[in-house]
Amino acid sequence: MLMLAIAMLAIATVIPDRPFLVLGLSLVVGASISILVREAIAPSPQTRITQITALLLLIISIYGFADIIKTL
Repeated sequence: MLMLAIAMLAIATVIPDRPFLVLGLSLVVGASISILVREAIAPSPQTRITQITALLLLIISIYGFADIIKTL
């Protein structure tokens, strides 16, 4: 899911069209929440690093959505 999000965000940088950016950001939100749920259910050896990375991705994508809404 993260690879698809990266691909969509890469396409959004080449083709400045909002649907690609919105789709990429929504995939990042879904992947981040999925990672956080997975770590809550079955913790891995590097739980803290994974959680911090997922939270950072979630915050950045929510900021991206706020920026898109502000420009409308």
